[in-house]
Amino acid sequence: MRQCCLAIGPAMPSDFPSPFPSQPDPASAPALPAGPQALVRLATPADAGPLCAWLQSRQALPVAAARARDALVENLLARPERGTCVLAVAGGAPAPRMMGCLPVTLVPHLQLSGLAALAAEWWAGAEAAQEDPAILQACCDLLADWCRAHGVRHLLLAPALLSASQAASAGFVAHAGGLWHRNLSPAPKTLG
Repeated sequence: MRQCCLAIGPAMPSDFPSPFPSQPDPASAPALPAGPQALVRLATPADAGPLCAWLQSRQALPVAAARARDALVENLLARPERGTCVLAVAGGAPAPRMMGCLPVTLVPHLQLSGLAALAAEWWAGAEAAQEDPAILQACCDLLADWCRAHGVRHLLLAPALLSASQAASAGFVAHAGGLWHRNLSPAPKTLG
C-alpha cells in the first residue's frame, strides 16, 4: 500500500490565491469503501501458524480434523508448485487481522490444455462480510498476476464465490464445466 502526503496551501503568505481549497469539498472527493481496508498478498510458509489458528477460530474442528486441515494448509504453503493462498489482511504490522483467504490449487485441465488455478473456497472473516466481493476480486487480481508470472493460463473459480455480475466485471465467463473461467495471457519475459 502506498501513502502520500500533500501539503495544503502555500508555504509562505502570498498575494496569489491558493489553488488548494481550505476545506475539501465532500461532493468532489472520490467515494472510498467504508470499513477496514485490506492488504492483499500471497501467503508464505511463515503464515501457516496464524492462518491455521484463524481457521480454527472461524470454524472449530475436532482435534484430528483440525490437525489434518493444518497439515493440508502447511503442505500447500510449503509447496508453491501445487498452489498458493492469497491473504487479505487488515491492520498494521504489530497486530494484523486476517480478513480472508483464497486457497488455490494448481490442477491439470485436459480441456484447457494445461495447468489451471482452481479456487473452490473463499474463507472470509466476520469483518469482511460486507466487503466480500471487493476483497475477493482483489485476491483474484493478485492471483491472476501470480498465475501469469508462473505460466498458468487459466483461473477457475467455484460458481458460488461470485455472482454473475461480479464475475463479468472481474473478467470471468461461464465454463462448460460449471465453473467461472478467466483466460490469462502470460506475462512478458525479460532477460537480464
